[in-house]
Amino acid sequence: MRALLHYLLLDGFDPDTAELALRIGVHSEDGSTPQVLRMKLFLGRSGDPLQPLRRELQTHIQMPIPHLWDRGLKIVVHAIEEDMAAPDGRNTARYAWVRTQILHPTDEKRGTLGHPAARQVEILWDWAQRLDQEGHPVKAIELLERLLLLSPQHSLALEWLSILLRQQGLIEETVAVVDRFLAVKHGDIEALLRKGEALLHLERLPEALAAFESILKVSPVHALAHLGAGQAKSLAGGDPCPHLDAALELDRQVALSVLRETFDFRILTQRPGETVYPIEELALLLGVSPGEVRGFIDRHGLPVTGPQGSIREPELSRWVSLQNRYQLLPTGLHWMAPTPRHIPELH
Repeated sequence: MRALLHYLLLDGFDPDTAELALRIGVHSEDGSTPQVLRMKLFLGRSGDPLQPLRRELQTHIQMPIPHLWDRGLKIVVHAIEEDMAAPDGRNTARYAWVRTQILHPTDEKRGTLGHPAARQVEILWDWAQRLDQEGHPVKAIELLERLLLLSPQHSLALEWLSILLRQQGLIEETVAVVDRFLAVKHGDIEALLRKGEALLHLERLPEALAAFESILKVSPVHALAHLGAGQAKSLAGGDPCPHLDAALELDRQVALSVLRETFDFRILTQRPGETVYPIEELALLLGVSPGEVRGFIDRHGLPVTGPQGSIREPELSRWVSLQNRYQLLPTGLHWMAPTPRHIPELH
């Protein structure tokens, strides 16, 4: 099956080593998994600096370098060599523009080289959309990051990038991009919600609660913000019920879905002297069968932890009280924590 060239993306230039890094996207006519060829061209030497690329294409794909790539790379090499001849030619900041360049093998309009910055932004946006639609979100993330080098306050790119980063599980990066978006779009509710959810994942509970509360100050009937605030308070050991009650009243179906499927019943704070129950005792404590206990763990979020399986008393009490309060189980559980023999002193 014949290979097809997709794009040539410049990854940057290192003035200390005179290395121009690039990658080539290759796919086949049958639509099978695309390949990426990475390589470096060494500038400032005698001979044709593009020769390694010509050889790579001929060896692996059996085709010559496309005319647009040949011409475009020669322009890039010439521009870099001019920059290197300047007094501050080793300043890496001079070459940030290199990473914003992408070349199409046959369509000059889909390559960024030679276009004004505003048009380059549009071209990179189009590439990001195409790559995401083709099932390559990580590549779309890269293109959006390069777009933001040209237009740092591009609100749509910041918003989309934060969504893609969250989908990829890159939570720290999500928070950083959401903060950049909020600097442009102050008080955007969806961004604040996304930030709060990411901060919950990072267990940065005071910040998460602040994000949700900032939503509720302007939109007190926002059910998801109440759910987020309730989750943050619960994880911190506080009372989540006022927020959960409000969410249930505002959107019962969504609130029950969260409580049954994704709510985290752990309590991250700990106090000295807490009782810990082994999993073998839970059936007797809750008045159910061992099989039902296993179902609570697998399907209802009972927060048993550790290799042998155990649960802290505050977490068990929280889990039971919320299950009963919101009727999340087919039948209620009749259990109350026993009075401790020793009440620990709080410091």
